[in-house]
Parts: sequence; structure tokens; C-alpha cells
Amino acid sequence: MRREKIGWLQEKLMIEFVVIVESSADARTATKLADRTLVQKIDWLDPEMLQHLYQWSGLEAGTENSCWKNINQIIDNFQQSLGFRPPRYLGHRKDGALKADGAAVSELWDENLKS
Repeated sequence: MRREKIGWLQEKLMIEFVVIVESSADARTATKLADRTLVQKIDWLDPEMLQHLYQWSGLEAGTENSCWKNINQIIDNFQQSLGFRPPRYLGHRKDGALKADGAAVSELWDENLKS
């Protein structure tokens, strides 16, 4: 959550949804669809209220979305500026190492085989 100034001394908490897409057009489509769905499914929610409840953003400050093709560059920027270290990928199979989701599935698979 991010704190946003709404007046001279007032602040409110702003929910921030990170949008990662193939292109900016996809971001516009996805966010508009999500806005419409929320308004339709939540009785008390009006379209005028949305801008005060949450905001869409990219992984980097001041961006509206992030593109998948730029993820490695964004990670590199975080590593350099913040000392960020990406998670290690654990697990492996005979044909090579698994990424994090593959390692988690492999672990569950192994546990189910034991029982």
C-alpha cells in the first residue's frame, strides 16, 4: 500500500496493483476490464470512487505498467540500486534445474508419491 496526500495534512492509504503485460495496449484493456468487473460485482462501488481506492502501476516507481520483455532489466536496476537479490531457484531433475514454480510442484509431487 502506498500513502497518498489528499489534502494539506491528510493522507490516506492507496492500494497499488502492479500490472505486468506484453504491451501498453494490454495494460489499458486489462485495467479497464478489471475496473468494470469490480463495479459490476460490488454493489456499493461507483465508477467515480475507483480513483480514490486503488491505482495501477508498474514495478518501477512512476510507471503505469511493466512489460514482460523488460523484466530482466528491471531486476538488474533493482539489484544495482537497492542491493536486491532475486530468489534462488531450488530443485533439479536429471535434465536440468527447475525454476521456483517447478521446484514447488516437484516437491509436492514427491510428497504425494510418499503417501
